[in-house]
Amino acid sequence: MMLKKWFGTATTAVLVSSLVLAGCGGNAKNEGNTANSTNSPSSSEGAASASKEVVTLKAYFPGDKPAGFDAVLQAVNDKLKKDNIGAALNINFMPWTDYGNAVSVKMSAGEEFDMYLDAPWISMNQMIESKSLTELDAAVAARPELKASIPEEMWEYNKFGGKIMGIPLGTTQGQLYGVLIRKDLREKYGLPELKTLDDLEKFLYAVKENEKDIKPFVINGIKADKLPFFLSNSANLAQDEVLEIGVNMFSYSIKDKKVIGQWASPTIADAYERVTKYYKDGIISKNIAQEQNAETLFKQGKYAATYYAADGVEGLKYSEMLKDGSDKLEIFIPNGEQAKPYTAYQQWNFLCIPTTSKHSDVTMDVVNWLSIKENHDLMEYGIQGKDWEPVGDSSYKALSGYTFPGYVLTWRPTLNRTPDTMMQDDKKWFDFSTKTSNFTLSPIAGFNFNAEKVKTEYAKITPLHDSIFLPLSQGLIPAAEGKKTMEDKMASLGGQKVIDEIQAQIDAVTSGK
Repeated sequence: MMLKKWFGTATTAVLVSSLVLAGCGGNAKNEGNTANSTNSPSSSEGAASASKEVVTLKAYFPGDKPAGFDAVLQAVNDKLKKDNIGAALNINFMPWTDYGNAVSVKMSAGEEFDMYLDAPWISMNQMIESKSLTELDAAVAARPELKASIPEEMWEYNKFGGKIMGIPLGTTQGQLYGVLIRKDLREKYGLPELKTLDDLEKFLYAVKENEKDIKPFVINGIKADKLPFFLSNSANLAQDEVLEIGVNMFSYSIKDKKVIGQWASPTIADAYERVTKYYKDGIISKNIAQEQNAETLFKQGKYAATYYAADGVEGLKYSEMLKDGSDKLEIFIPNGEQAKPYTAYQQWNFLCIPTTSKHSDVTMDVVNWLSIKENHDLMEYGIQGKDWEPVGDSSYKALSGYTFPGYVLTWRPTLNRTPDTMMQDDKKWFDFSTKTSNFTLSPIAGFNFNAEKVKTEYAKITPLHDSIFLPLSQGLIPAAEGKKTMEDKMASLGGQKVIDEIQAQIDAVTSGK
């Protein structure tokens, strides 16, 4: 569903490289439109249409240009011409390290280009305030393939000020957390399939007691703030509080209708205590604060369990471990049988059209054209028979090194395919996460925090995430001590003003519900 703020973190390269390797699941829902849509973006013109003048659309996206991209782009442009869309694509990739600033400079200078990736964690809120983005409500409504390829919930709850300001790009509809474990070790100890956190704990302590060269659990330090989400008794359930509201360190109490610090949430208090215990007992690596190689260490067989999220990315990192034909891995989702977590259906990547573009209608025609399965597959997976081949309607086999970053342009929940290397457990839970019906609508859906009014105070409290909040989540600082320190520091740095502003913005969203 989402790519959260990568800029300036140690996870940037890891996430980006993982995402471009990850195909994302879907179905053939729109395939029936293809035959009737090959000559126009909205099935409104026939084969006899007069040839349209071709305009070249300029796009800016972050990251490195994929291997083999030039050949695929040529094939895309050839098909755009054949289908008489009236457009050709000129796609430019820019380094992640400078992407946000570079695009902002181009926008400020009034450079004419037609589409780019933006997000609230880049500069989208500022671009909206400066009226630099094109409103897309009418354009989306007029393009049925595009509208149908994205669930209605994604359209509704990814608006800004009630308007569609960018095409929401995502695959999953909410967060579902869990643990990837070594199934062969569980069976070695005679333990049953993991159903509860107590079962997980027995497994982790069995590893500690029985294995000389294998340690229990590893996670990259930067991701350790996820530990309270899947080590709590309320994990993956819709209970009392919305634990993630898109603002680091804070949550929202449904019961009290108040913004609170995540560390103060009674719903996950047990998780902080559990993390403290696991760190003290050596279940969690003593090196967790510096750990950056969790994926490699797990694949090398040095750990028995690691972090998992049903996002179509995490599980694929470990597919190579099953190349020997074994099924030595399995996924444990806490409360999996009852899972129906809260979600705001919020996505973290948007395809935006600058107001300086002179070709917004044609750009939207291309976006609609890319929402037809045949065309979507060409851009996302490459040339069929050369770069990939289909495996049924919803999977594919990679034949080359072509890996397009779908999160910048082509992610569509109803169209995306999963790679044939995806482990069965991973596909099960990823497919679960793509369906809107498996989630509970958050009462604050539609909320997107804008920190402009409290940017000074927000800048002061932001460092607390790395200095106190993350060590608390990692177990380095005991739960009671860490919670008190967070409260004291927040108060001294003006954190209450930030909380009040978050509260006011949430109240504005919920007042009409």
